[in-house]
Amino acid sequence: MLKGVYFITDSKFGKHEDLAKKALDLGVKLIQLREKKMKDRELFLTAKKLRELTESYDALLMINDRLDIAISAEADGVHLGQEDLPLEIAREIFDGLIGISVHSVEEAKKARKADYLGAGPIFKTTTKEDAKEPIGLEELRKIISATNLPVFAIGGISLENVKSVLDCKVSGVAVVSAIAGESAERAKDFIELVNKYLRI
Repeated sequence: MLKGVYFITDSKFGKHEDLAKKALDLGVKLIQLREKKMKDRELFLTAKKLRELTESYDALLMINDRLDIAISAEADGVHLGQEDLPLEIAREIFDGLIGISVHSVEEAKKARKADYLGAGPIFKTTTKEDAKEPIGLEELRKIISATNLPVFAIGGISLENVKSVLDCKVSGVAVVSAIAGESAERAKDFIELVNKYLRI
């Protein structure tokens, strides 16, 4: 289900498996493994662990950037950035879900063959080291208007500002610290607010 809270694991906050389990226990059904520094073998083994974990919770697993890991770990999909493998090539060799990061209406229009878009960063974020400048809510609305695909907003989204993002009519919100960096109680409040708003 491409809707609701989309949780992205980040080793700054702990082990990928522990972070994923925290989100899954709270009811999240869409998990992305994002890891830039692991060697290939370790990344594959981590992806396999998350694959088993997400399957046991009937949740989807996406792999960030690495189509080879997504295929070999039998993940549900891959999420690609603007500098990663082109969408058209990925589509030729992979029949799973493909998400694309976009930062503008132009990029959103070019990604029309994706399964969903990740639009942002909406607000300033410290989680991603190479994050671009925030695009803001107005650009998010323009992106949503320019595509028929599900759009997940990402970047600096918290319990305090998530309603302003949901008001833009997104399909969901992609977060790291709103779950990984918060107590289980606050993370639960965040997920429940999103689910209630989106009627999940």
